[in-house]
Order: sequence, then structure tokens, then C-alpha cells
Amino acid sequence: MTSLIATAPRSFPALLQRRSVRIGLGLAALSLGAAAIGLNAYLGAGPQPITVTDASGAATFNFRVTGIPVPGQLGEVHPQLTFDPRHLGATTGSVTVDLTKLNTGIALRDRHARNFIGAPAHPQATFTVTSVIGLNTIRPGQTISGTVAGQLDLNGVSVPLNAPITLTYPQGDPVITVKTAFNVVFKDHHITIPGADPQTDVKVEFRLPARF
Repeated sequence: MTSLIATAPRSFPALLQRRSVRIGLGLAALSLGAAAIGLNAYLGAGPQPITVTDASGAATFNFRVTGIPVPGQLGEVHPQLTFDPRHLGATTGSVTVDLTKLNTGIALRDRHARNFIGAPAHPQATFTVTSVIGLNTIRPGQTISGTVAGQLDLNGVSVPLNAPITLTYPQGDPVITVKTAFNVVFKDHHITIPGADPQTDVKVEFRLPARF
């Protein structure tokens, strides 16, 4: 005990200095770590997909019945994606549309259309992403285009689908707008609509937060 008390006055300042250096380095590391978390906190950074629902998202279609154009809207778009603006090629997940809210502006026609596409038994159409082609990184102020490949499940029938996709990331807006357009061939999904064209064009738009 005597030797410890005797040596303490000489070693304590140096010990305190070393401890201060360690504490300073530790705080600096914590600050850098917090900054890194802030930079890396993109949607999907966690182990589970994050559900993003935006009421501004919409799916529209336009087909012809007995030569008459029938434009309409589907229900809200519900993306459930693991998504990182720095690594777009690693995107996984799905995008779902509620078919029970199909709307052509005429109630009776809406009910018939929902029945034809199988909405009572299969109320959702889901596109599951298998790969993203030609897209890598998107930065603020950019609009980029590529292709998304996957499976479209409609009327309980899943078929492969490749669709062009455009992403827009406005400067100063932490939201990325996603747009795509593709054709749905009815017979591929075992759908028959009397007097209608064999396919319809569909446009889908929704938004994803670029960061938390």
C-alpha cells in the first residue's frame, strides 16, 4: 500500500493523459460511427424489408372492349422492398396492388371487370422482383432508367415479366419516384374478357423514401 501511494503522484498525470487520449479517440470513433450510421441508414439497411405505403402511388390501365377504350385505375400500390440507392442491383421484395378497388368510372362495369380478372378469389396482383438490370446507384438530382425482372402473380397465375423502370431522385427531396409500364396478356393469367383486346397496358407509379 505504501509503494502504491508513493508512486501515485508521479504516475497519475501520465495515466490521466493517456486516459484522456483514449477517451478522446473513443468519442471520435463514436462520432464517426454515428455519421456512418446516418449515411448508411437507407431504406432496407436492416435485416427485414420495410413496408412503404404512399397514397400518391397509383396503378392505371387502358384496354378496349368491343373497340371502346376503357381506362381505369387500380387500388393503392404497396411496395415492400429492401432497397438501397447505392446498390440498386441488390433490390429485393415485391409490389402489390389491390384489385378489389379497380375503378373504371361505372360501378356495374367495375364489378364485371373485377370478376373477370379473378379479384373475388385473388384480390391482389403482386410483382416479385428477381433482378434489377442496368441500374447501380442513384444520387440526388438524377433520373435513371433500367429494367426490372420478376414474376407477376395475377388471378392466381404467376408468369415472368420484364419491365422498363425509371427512377427520379429530385435534388433536395428525400423521395425517389419509381415509374414503370408494361403489358399484361390476359390468356397468360387464364383471364377471358368477352369482346376485349387480348392484353392491356398497365402503368405503375409509387414513391420510396431514399433515407430514414
